[in-house]
Amino acid sequence: MIKTCSIWRALEILGDTPILLILESIWLGATRFTQLKQRTGIQKALLSNRLGRLIEAGILRKDRNSGLAKHPQYGLTAKGVDLFPTVLTLYVWERKWGTADIRRNLELRHESCGSALKPVPVCGACKQSFELREVSFVEGPGVGEMPASYSRRRNQVSFRSDQPSLLRGSVEILGDRWSALIMRAVFTGLNRFDTIAADSGAAPAILSERLKDLVESDVLKTVPYQQNPIRYDYFLTKKGVDYYSVIMMLMLWGDKYYGAPEGPPVLLTHTTCGKPLVPEIACRDCQQTVHPQSVTITGLKN
Repeated sequence: MIKTCSIWRALEILGDTPILLILESIWLGATRFTQLKQRTGIQKALLSNRLGRLIEAGILRKDRNSGLAKHPQYGLTAKGVDLFPTVLTLYVWERKWGTADIRRNLELRHESCGSALKPVPVCGACKQSFELREVSFVEGPGVGEMPASYSRRRNQVSFRSDQPSLLRGSVEILGDRWSALIMRAVFTGLNRFDTIAADSGAAPAILSERLKDLVESDVLKTVPYQQNPIRYDYFLTKKGVDYYSVIMMLMLWGDKYYGAPEGPPVLLTHTTCGKPLVPEIACRDCQQTVHPQSVTITGLKN
C-alpha cells in the first residue's frame, strides 16, 4: 500500500514518453495521424494505441465532422487544455537544462505583451514567484492508502524525428512514471532507498535502476551515510530542484481530475505570504497570468 496521491493517478496516463510527445505535437499544431507520426517519430501501432488511451482518458477528442471523414483530426478537450501549465513548466526546465539541439529554434511568444515568453510559477494569492524552499505541505483531507498497482505498458523506446521539439529532453523524467514518483518522494524529504521504495511502490530492482539513471543525469546526487555495505542518501541537485514546478503543476491537475471526494491529499502553503498555495504561471515581463490562447510558437517547420 502507498499513500493516496493525485500524481500517481495522473502518471498512470501521463507517465509515458509517447503520450507526452503526442500532446506536445498537438500543441505545436499537428492534428492528423500522419502529422503526429512524422513529428513524434512514433511507430504507427504504438501511436494508434496511445491516441486511443488519450481519448479514453478524456484528454483528446477525435473529430470526424470536418468534412474529411478519412482523415479525422485530433484536438485537446478542456481536460487536455488544463495541462498547459504543466507543459509550460516543462518548457522552462528544458530551456535551462535540456541539451537537444532540435528545440533551440522554437520559442514561445506572449502575445499579451509581445515579448518572448519567460514563464514563472507564482503564488495565486500574492502573485509573487516562489522557490521550493518557500513551500510547506501537510496532509490534506483526501489522504489515504491505495494499492501500489499500475497498468502494464511497453518499455520506453527511442524515437527518431528531425522535427523541432519544446520538450524532448524534459519528458524523459515525467515520461517515466517511476522516475517522476522518485522525484516526488525526494521533494517531500524522503532520501533513503527504503523510504523512497515505500513511498513510490517501486520494486527494488526498478528503484535501483531509476536512481542510478537520475544520478547519472545529474538530477540527484548521493551522499553516503553508512559504510560496509555502503548506503546512500539521495538529494536534489540544482537541476533536480528546478524540476519541482513540473511535479507541482502535475499534482494540481491530478487533484482536479483524479482527487479524492474529500479533497486533495496534500495542502500547500506559500510560507512567504502565509496563504494556501495555488500556483499559477505568469509572464516574467508583464506579470500577467499566461493562458493558452495568449501564446504563439515561432520557429516551426512548415
